[in-house]
Amino acid sequence: MSATAPSMPSISRAFGKTLMTTMGMTVVGFISSVITARILGPEGRGLLSAAILVCSLSAGIAQCGMGSSYLYHFGAARQFPYLRFLLLSLLSISIFATALAAAGLQLSDAVQLHRFMWLILAFAAFMASQMYLFTLTQLHSDLHFFNILRFTQVFGNLVLMLPLVLWFDVVSFEQILATQLLMLIGVTVMGLWWSRKHRVWQLKVEVKDPVQPWVVLRYGFHQQGIGLLSLFLVNFDKLFLLNRGTIREYGFYALAFTTSRLIGAVQESASVALFSRFAGRDEQALSQAVRNTFRVTFMPLMVLAAIGGALSPWLLNLIYGKSFAAMTMPFAILLFECVIGGASWTLAQRFTAAGQPGLVLARQIIAVVPVLIAIPFLPQENTYVWLAGLMLAGACLRLITTIILGVRRLNEPMPDFIPTRGDLAILRRLVTRAK
Repeated sequence: MSATAPSMPSISRAFGKTLMTTMGMTVVGFISSVITARILGPEGRGLLSAAILVCSLSAGIAQCGMGSSYLYHFGAARQFPYLRFLLLSLLSISIFATALAAAGLQLSDAVQLHRFMWLILAFAAFMASQMYLFTLTQLHSDLHFFNILRFTQVFGNLVLMLPLVLWFDVVSFEQILATQLLMLIGVTVMGLWWSRKHRVWQLKVEVKDPVQPWVVLRYGFHQQGIGLLSLFLVNFDKLFLLNRGTIREYGFYALAFTTSRLIGAVQESASVALFSRFAGRDEQALSQAVRNTFRVTFMPLMVLAAIGGALSPWLLNLIYGKSFAAMTMPFAILLFECVIGGASWTLAQRFTAAGQPGLVLARQIIAVVPVLIAIPFLPQENTYVWLAGLMLAGACLRLITTIILGVRRLNEPMPDFIPTRGDLAILRRLVTRAK
């Protein structure tokens, strides 16, 4: 699998498709958030967010980096029994996620969560399998089916929720969770069908030297270390609040966090496209593409975050209602956290796609230590604001550490922060190609 020229257009089609899909998902997901917030209220929204948090964390931890390891070694055309690895890892991940979800429910004493434990455990199992299969679909660097699955899931969640709103006077969180479980089952079946159709365990290029199982597992566990720390850095605030605060308070903050993620669509799309395109391939082309992507996205999104933060008191009250006014300040802070964290992850693709996840793990460890130290000292008052501020501090540390590692360990120049006119022209072409 040969690489192409080291330029932004080398990933333009995949990036453009992923960007447009992510933007579509963002709009649909935002509509779903508004509907669930208004029909469930702060407490019901908190229950739904808590259940999904437990499941997503369990599914993410259970991955053990196996999907990324599969993708990297397959992309490098290393000989390996991929079919056996696929089946065993898929089964193990689902079982592991179910066990983790059962343990994770103990974080909250909310009776309603425990009453529907069977539903939450099934949700965690299928979410784990869905995550793994989503990773495998990135084997096709055009990301066509990957984007189809992503949009199908989000759009399907909205479509299945609408009959509940129309047919029931009162909608409960478990009803919405059940409809989302049906969609998880559906996209899992789609992922399995795609994998079988394309026989993703068969290399279609010249096979290189075989790779030992321990090497595949080691890469995966390195990725797991990165994933665990990433999950902690992204979710420690919600776990802290879920354990210390009330479900109502958690509902406020979880909605602020979810809404603030809207601004990260561009960086998320770019990171997915970079890893899919360059995993196990040309490092020179990878380095240039990462630097260009960072330069094009960082400052424009920071400006957009500032505008969104300034308008948030008016916009949030208009969209969600006055009952969710308490999320205004955390939302404004989390907008900046999302952009800075996304920028650091874009730069980190230089390490991950080049088979050096240990460097990403190092930067995660460096960034997580101050956060761990600060958590016990958070004041009881205005916990929302302090948690958001701690998230922002962690994102800044990750970005600074990633830049330093690139300069010191890889001897690469400091990335530029200001986009050029040529960059903006390329960005316009990317969006045009996606249409």
